[in-house]
Amino acid sequence: MAQRVCIIGGSGFVGRAIVRQAIRAGHHVTVACRHPEKARSLIVEGVRLVKADLSDGRGLDDAIAGADCVINLVGLLFERGRYDFDTVHVHGTEHVLAACKRHGVKQYLHMSALGAGTIPASTYSRSKGDAEGYVRQSDIAWTLIRPSIIYGAGDAFFTKFRDMSAMLPILPVIQPETRFQPVWVEDVARVFVQSIGNRHVHEQTYELAGPKTYSFMELMTLLMTTLQRKRLLLPVPNVAAKLLAIVSRFLPTPLLTADQLLLLQHDNVTSGEPFPSQFGEPASLEPILSSYILGNQIERLQDQLDDFRTRYRKH
Repeated sequence: MAQRVCIIGGSGFVGRAIVRQAIRAGHHVTVACRHPEKARSLIVEGVRLVKADLSDGRGLDDAIAGADCVINLVGLLFERGRYDFDTVHVHGTEHVLAACKRHGVKQYLHMSALGAGTIPASTYSRSKGDAEGYVRQSDIAWTLIRPSIIYGAGDAFFTKFRDMSAMLPILPVIQPETRFQPVWVEDVARVFVQSIGNRHVHEQTYELAGPKTYSFMELMTLLMTTLQRKRLLLPVPNVAAKLLAIVSRFLPTPLLTADQLLLLQHDNVTSGEPFPSQFGEPASLEPILSSYILGNQIERLQDQLDDFRTRYRKH
């Protein structure tokens, strides 16, 4: 049955995958985000765009009014200015839940993170756990979804290291033995979309991960093998990693933060089954990685070639 779905943060990496699958499933989708002008391509899909900022609640009532289901995907990788972890993860969740209550929303799906609340020294982890607490205390029919590292075309993990390796002969690897269980963005999106209007997921917490665990070093080795690049993968001592975190905090997009370094000292793997069986099987990393990490590279090279040809014709 078609549902009216509001996806907060739907213009991002995970959000766009959920939007595509939700539209294909026949749902009516509203995307709420801070910069709707950057998400105009979603209009082609039949999506309604609304400007909203969950950190202070502005625009949420307009976005949520009339929705049967609200999906909250908003999360920070690092803090910047007034957008800190507590403001966005905790108070932002409070604002969304309050708006849901005002408008009689029947269902709320919340994207948390694998290991949320288990690393008290990490402000990111603690704030994610605090947000989960507010969700569990709400009167709405809620579901918590905790993915591991999410990969896919345009991701913030493999794509970042691919681009770094294109410029550097040496690729630094921080906490090389820490283990991860990457999950494909389309698998994550499938869980969200299959949960819409599904009463069996109410008051449930789901961990989402791929079928296999890897050390950080193994992931970087796999990436270089897939790219057919020979790079020296250099383990970084903790002292050097802490120095990098101090220096990079002044960059517009930090390479590493002190909080991320804390997180990297802990494995990011599921405590039970890697993927809820009612949502099907998760994809294996290797074939998916090779399908997009090289494709994006080829597309960029083609764009550069087209740009060169255009400039050459002008002269």
